[in-house]
Amino acid sequence: MIDYEKLATLLLRVIAVCWTIFIASAWSIYGIELAAGISVQHYPVHTIIGNVGYVILGLLVLAMSKSLGKLLSRGLRDQV
Repeated sequence: MIDYEKLATLLLRVIAVCWTIFIASAWSIYGIELAAGISVQHYPVHTIIGNVGYVILGLLVLAMSKSLGKLLSRGLRDQV
């Protein structure tokens, strides 16, 4: 694995982890507030389903980061 592949893989993993943790933590705080009886805005089901999709997308990018890093960095070795 060349340095560009390693860098792309690292960046993809960092972005995917931050993305997933942010969305999951926001919804977990919402769930805690809802369970505690605090008055919160109720979101429609399609919003919740969409955000679950974002978490799944983040986990997929995290799982496929090595192959995606290779794909993104292909041809960069020839540029140097």
